[in-house]
Amino acid sequence: MDALNESAVKEYLKQKGLAGRLGGDPESWQVQPITEGNVNLLFRVTSPQTGRSLIVKQALPYAWRYPDFKMPTDRLKVEHAVLEVAAEHAPEQVPEVYFFDADDAVMVMEDLNRHREMRAALREGVRFPRAAGHMGRYMARTLFYTSDLYLPSGEKKRWAAELVNPVLRKVQEDLVFTQPFKEHPNNKYSAPLEPLVREIYADDALHAEVHELKERYMTQAQALIHNDLHTGSILANEEETKVVDPEFAFFGPMGHDLGTYLGNLALAYAAYEAHAPNEEEKRAFRGWLLESMAQTWRVFEREFQEAWEQDVQREEWYSDRYRERYLQRLLRDAAGFGAAEMYRRLIGMAHVSDFWSIEDELERARAESIGLEIARGWLLEREGFSSEKDLTERVAAARVSPLLD
Repeated sequence: MDALNESAVKEYLKQKGLAGRLGGDPESWQVQPITEGNVNLLFRVTSPQTGRSLIVKQALPYAWRYPDFKMPTDRLKVEHAVLEVAAEHAPEQVPEVYFFDADDAVMVMEDLNRHREMRAALREGVRFPRAAGHMGRYMARTLFYTSDLYLPSGEKKRWAAELVNPVLRKVQEDLVFTQPFKEHPNNKYSAPLEPLVREIYADDALHAEVHELKERYMTQAQALIHNDLHTGSILANEEETKVVDPEFAFFGPMGHDLGTYLGNLALAYAAYEAHAPNEEEKRAFRGWLLESMAQTWRVFEREFQEAWEQDVQREEWYSDRYRERYLQRLLRDAAGFGAAEMYRRLIGMAHVSDFWSIEDELERARAESIGLEIARGWLLEREGFSSEKDLTERVAAARVSPLLD
């Protein structure tokens, strides 16, 4: 199927019997391309006569913003599978899917235009009072109910074999666990960070820890993970929190989702060094971010334990002490994977607007150096972490590098 455009989207919706979702005269529908993403075509279609709208998403055999970067269109099949799982176990945290066609690689879903991208809002100091609880529950339920703790062994293995997602997994292997830690043409960073980056490139103790995480990422099929659960993949308002874009999903280590989300909150904390309007607001908003990290873990832990009590395969997993060890390991894994995510966002290829929106390069580098210190602490000290306080205290202790003062 050819790439959709503004006129083709209207015709497609009519052909697929979706006109009733919008109502009104199809000729009056308004089609707006959404250009924030790098990978897929997205359109918002609105009926002025009814006020209703929806989103049309198409996966092309390449990243639309980078046509030379080839990608499989079946990534949308993976995304649809994940949204179905979430709709069963955490329906409040995902958009409703109205239509999916694997052959066309097209999905039509709820328009979340009443929400904001979390990353952009956090730059402005916007607080989401219910996000920590929502995200803790979302991760606990989607991860537990796709793990061996709940699924029969044969069913889990069949499902994992269907959702291998090798191309996008390789993208993450390279961009998260390999390239940021050595000289590579894809890496980019603020020039004042050069001395810190050289230290990272030369630090074999740090590399060894990253290799541990990389091996776990490549070999541990623990649960069906989103695999790109950053604040740009979350749309929220004061009452709702929605997770989108799980096209990178596969059966991998649970700690990756936990760490990616918490690591992006830590990035927001570091970036607020430059975004805060004054010192008082900086302290207040950073305090909220720290509490949000801690609360996310507490809710995750509570919800995960409740699911375990109710639905674990008791004949397979009957040790209460093992459950305690399991959760302890997840906390430490979250710290490690969160650190790797932070490194890739700070000195790798996939930078984020938390920092690139800071125009002054020295100010940007000062904020980024806080992120690098948090990442290093989480990565190298994680085996000593025993509670969420260890995570947040390490964030709160981070300072601008003396090399940039």
